[in-house]
Amino acid sequence: MTRLTNKRAGYITITSPKEKTYEADTATCKHCNRAWIIRSTKKGEGDPGGWCLMCQAPICPTCAGKECKPFLKKLEEIEARDRLFAEMKL
Repeated sequence: MTRLTNKRAGYITITSPKEKTYEADTATCKHCNRAWIIRSTKKGEGDPGGWCLMCQAPICPTCAGKECKPFLKKLEEIEARDRLFAEMKL
């Protein structure tokens, strides 16, 4: 299995007493922070997700094709909104 060459990539090992050990590559989406299993990086096999050209990071199949809005940016916007509401005493 081909490994992704990005710091947001990982590897998972799932063991079960009834089944065999399952090992696979994983990645974390920079847009939604979701971790998913990369089934295959070969063309036509599975869905490896995508690559955002704006933030230069892997993105999940759900976020592929959508606008670039990194998860950290979303959190910063939520915190700014909460600070505003706190100042307004809402």
